[in-house]
Amino acid sequence: MTEHQKEPLRALILAGGLSRRLGSVPKAGLILDGQTLLARTVDAASHVISTHKSSILRTAAHPSADLRSAVEGAHAALGADTAVGGIAVVGPGEKISRWLETVQHASGVKRVQEDPPFSGPAAGIAAGVEVLDGDSGHVLVLACDMPHVDELAQLLAQELRGCYPGQGVMAVSDGKKQPLAAIYPLAQLRAAAVAARAAHRLDNASVFSLVASLSMKECAVPASLTADIDTWADARTQGIAAGSAGTEGALLENHDELLAQWTQKLLEAFEIGDIEVDIHAVLNVAGVAAHSIVRPAAPLTTFVAGLAAGLAAGSGQAPEAKAMKAALGLAKQLAAAQAPAVELAAENSAGK
Repeated sequence: MTEHQKEPLRALILAGGLSRRLGSVPKAGLILDGQTLLARTVDAASHVISTHKSSILRTAAHPSADLRSAVEGAHAALGADTAVGGIAVVGPGEKISRWLETVQHASGVKRVQEDPPFSGPAAGIAAGVEVLDGDSGHVLVLACDMPHVDELAQLLAQELRGCYPGQGVMAVSDGKKQPLAAIYPLAQLRAAAVAARAAHRLDNASVFSLVASLSMKECAVPASLTADIDTWADARTQGIAAGSAGTEGALLENHDELLAQWTQKLLEAFEIGDIEVDIHAVLNVAGVAAHSIVRPAAPLTTFVAGLAAGLAAGSGQAPEAKAMKAALGLAKQLAAAQAPAVELAAENSAGK
């Protein structure tokens, strides 16, 4: 067991998004197999933390002389905060307690909200690391909307065992880095958050820009494990059904219909009602732009793509449907490719 494997593992779970593509229905409160997505994520994190702690204690049971002092230090580090108390949930405080009603290990979970509220995942991570105890070890960072989070968290923890001190691990699925499915060195992540806040680079910033200076090892995982809930189509694919009347999931059945009706109303208002809009494709592009750059890039990207498609169709360069598909495809490709550029820019800024 290497030195960093004896250090504590904590967790930080993000549950504070606005869920615009879900009609503002909070992802954290959606129910799958009798549990909210937030409760499932907290339980997954608790399981990984407990397993990590148990592995250290097993090693401590019969330590060799040269490891005894290190193990004693590990015992001291693995206090109550490393069990469930070592989990911070970032989101609206008045709702987190309700979302955690179905959790199996809720005792000691710390609750905090980013400041200002709903200012993005980078700001959420910064708020979360502030309330976690200690400076050593690692922190498992997870979005709250991944239905297969338990298996994903276990794979990340296993990969961490092969990292060197000061290094973290980030999930990569289909060649795409997943910064909200990662285990970061706590001290380095906290330092990056402090620097970003001092430079006013947290609000609506991408997570890539926050963690660009950290040393991370890639962990290839099946795309199914990082699949998240961005749209109601995603929810149905993952087996999340509509809740009963009055619950946060009650809008599930008619959400797609509402979007279709609103889109048609817009088209008719602009006297282009005969054009067919691929709503899912538009929302997908918006999501990629929001995650890869900054959140305000989502509406800007879709607007420019639509403008380009309209100009192409109006000049006779391509039929309307083909022009729209090509414009959305190019916008998505450019947005996805921007993530490494954001990381590099953050690294250069940090080095100044």
